[in-house]
Amino acid sequence: MRTRTAVITFLVNSISLIALAQQPPVVHDDRLQVTLFTEDPEIVTPIGMAIDSQDRIFVIESHTHHPPANYSGPKGDRIKVFFDRDHDGKADDSFVCAEGINQAMSLAFSPDGELYVVCARNVLKIRDEDRDGRSERVETILTLETDERYAHNSLLGITFDRDGWMYVARGNTGSKSYRFVGTDDSEVSGYGDGGNVVRCRPDGTQLEEFATGFWNPFDLKFDHLGNLLLVDNDPDARGPNRLVHVLKGGDYGYRSLYGGSGNHPFQGWDGSLPGTLPFLAGTGEAPCSVIDCRRSSFPLDYSESVLVSVWNENSIERFTLKTEPDGLVVTDKSLFMSGGKDFRPVALDCDSHGNMYLTDWVLVNYPNHGRGRIWRISNISTEPSIAPHQKFDPPLTNPWQAHANEISETDDREEIIQALQSDSPMLRHVAVQRVAHLDEKSFDDRLSSDVSESVRLGALLAQRLRQPNDVPSIRRWLKDPSEKIRLAALVWAGESMNVELLDDLEAAITRQDVSTQLFATYLAAVQNLDAKFIEAYQTRASAKSSQLTRPSTAALLVKVARSPEFSESVQAHAVRFFDLSSIKSERDWLTQQLRSEHQQLALAAVRKLAELPLAQYPSLIEELEGICMDDSVPSELRCEALLAISTVSVDNPERLLPLLLDENESVAIEAARTFRAWFDRLHAQECLERIDLQELSPVVRERISGPREENGFSETDVAARPDNREEWTKLTLLGGDAKRGRRVFFTERVGCFKCHTVDGRGGILGPDLSQVSLSKSRQQIIHSVLEPSAEFPPQYQAWMVATTDGKIHRGLQLDHKSGGAIAMISESGDNLYFKSHEIEDYAASPKSLMPDGLVQSMTVGEFQDLVAFLENLK
Repeated sequence: MRTRTAVITFLVNSISLIALAQQPPVVHDDRLQVTLFTEDPEIVTPIGMAIDSQDRIFVIESHTHHPPANYSGPKGDRIKVFFDRDHDGKADDSFVCAEGINQAMSLAFSPDGELYVVCARNVLKIRDEDRDGRSERVETILTLETDERYAHNSLLGITFDRDGWMYVARGNTGSKSYRFVGTDDSEVSGYGDGGNVVRCRPDGTQLEEFATGFWNPFDLKFDHLGNLLLVDNDPDARGPNRLVHVLKGGDYGYRSLYGGSGNHPFQGWDGSLPGTLPFLAGTGEAPCSVIDCRRSSFPLDYSESVLVSVWNENSIERFTLKTEPDGLVVTDKSLFMSGGKDFRPVALDCDSHGNMYLTDWVLVNYPNHGRGRIWRISNISTEPSIAPHQKFDPPLTNPWQAHANEISETDDREEIIQALQSDSPMLRHVAVQRVAHLDEKSFDDRLSSDVSESVRLGALLAQRLRQPNDVPSIRRWLKDPSEKIRLAALVWAGESMNVELLDDLEAAITRQDVSTQLFATYLAAVQNLDAKFIEAYQTRASAKSSQLTRPSTAALLVKVARSPEFSESVQAHAVRFFDLSSIKSERDWLTQQLRSEHQQLALAAVRKLAELPLAQYPSLIEELEGICMDDSVPSELRCEALLAISTVSVDNPERLLPLLLDENESVAIEAARTFRAWFDRLHAQECLERIDLQELSPVVRERISGPREENGFSETDVAARPDNREEWTKLTLLGGDAKRGRRVFFTERVGCFKCHTVDGRGGILGPDLSQVSLSKSRQQIIHSVLEPSAEFPPQYQAWMVATTDGKIHRGLQLDHKSGGAIAMISESGDNLYFKSHEIEDYAASPKSLMPDGLVQSMTVGEFQDLVAFLENLK
């Protein structure tokens, strides 16, 4: 009881979690109503659902989803059929269509009215010869051969287009190899690639890959314009979950070979990696189904919307789409429906009258548990409503598809070149596919020598599609003046796994300026072209491709860092990738670089040395102090040295007092921040008593004073601090120094880096902020720091676990295991694992892991600098 009280207080003051769990779901639109269609024991653990032309509701009742040892239900899954004969929104009758099925996931009807069911390792056709809704026999259409046994990593979703093609979504099979086989022995196979969408004829012939690069794509459906939409669960540390517009031949960025984080340089989750396509929008955690609202009879303002059920956030999200000649875009996202923690929405479908139905797993427990519901959502308004678009009605006018078809069929070379330079990645993709299909050397040569980076990149991608092992072309592209193209060439070289290219990779990093992304991609390509790694991959030495041993790059990094043949930029990047062992072994050399004439290398060296336990290296502390005091050293390096020694005690802090009056304002400010970090060391504060604060410049005085309760300065010493969001925003909308802000970000007192990563350094509890300014304005950045819980990415939802020993743990949930166990990363960064019997309760926290009041650890000037730093990350 003590823990329960703590949980309630922690979450929402005094709201009962039991009440939250039991409250019925609510549609956030008073023109619609939700009613309970049926529930357990009539339906238990429902997953997939499909409604036929007679408005019979076919639902998978799961009994093989990791059932507990003492489970009393049937030994196989069942497909149940429900009727609403009097149209009152309640189930009047039901019967079993088919049973004895194993790990069934999804259902769909073909244009011919035939019912298909996707199971984890096969696709079945339910033969109903007399059309009475009951199966006479079951026929296997497709088979997935794999050692993976976790259902959610295998076959997941199914849909049909109006021409009869069947589309099936396959998960990443836990990075294990797979072979997907049709009835005519056509196949799609792989090892280490991403989840994919395949298609075939309804009889299981002509199986082919349609698109790839997914994690676990749970559902896919066509909208009223003929666009194929898909919802995809996210890699463990990347996110977000995705709503995707799927194009034929599209690559959506994920490769299981490179692990579950989604952060490998050869993975692109948002279309930023050349050759990959972006997603439409991020969704909440564990999206299960997508449906076009044109299938419903909802009010007319739903005409361009789709709904996505979000299992782990007890909700359904609404996305408003706009179709333009250049592609499909999301213009708005809102919460459509939500419920308590025992509302677990899965499948969505509509009847011919436009009523929407929703299956509800009810409990968070993955194993079969005997609970279940089906809800009905209907329009109760008198407003004009949508005339329901039936599943296989002809698509409405689609300007995007018309434009894409024109490009994919054109012989006009100038039109293709124009499309390759489009702002739309979707149109560029179609153009690349067209170039690959043409396979015309003279045209390839023309594109390859074009002055436009986009055109040359298009040529590279088309060549890769046609000839994945075209060594001469790879060698040529590795020398292209465009970094983006060299990056694409490195990925191509690495994934070719042709060891002949190993010595050519350095060509991609011999330019003067090289980004962190390019250097990281170079290292990844080196690892892929290691002979032992290639052999292990080709022989499938590990059942899981993600567990193949990769060679260490530590020696290579030291070699590159020490080699004068590389530019200062490349040497500095090599240092940035040093591991702790290399920092220790190269400590003397790194210390020498502090006096290097190459500032990038010196900065990289001081930042790496700062990762050492400096208290164990008094001579290094002395060297850093010397750097701080030497006004002939670049100011940025002096500041970084001050930041480094701010984490340790120094023998003679009085020596650094003159820095508070340094002619360089940034050095004086960093000195002030360093002394402030030493305030708990009395001798440092005693030093400050010798200084009249009025001698210091206002900005230095402001940094050294800080929050008054920490240091005893009087209110007359510093300017008044804002006390609300509006005042903070007004003071920080302009100004600030990005370089100083970087040091605020990485300072122990503010500690942003403990949860967030910038340029490969930092924690994973919060979003990677390396390109935050591309998606957020300065004002949004300000507000996200001032009010971190007001809005945060769904993949960084904080979770609370209350354990039976009376403790409460907060962190990021990594996985909800079979049997109710939970794996999570705690606020302190520790990996935690709780067995089900150790858990008294758990729930999503209404607050972000990022603490409220973080701004109170900063002065106004520091906050202004931090915002300037974040605003310049792109």
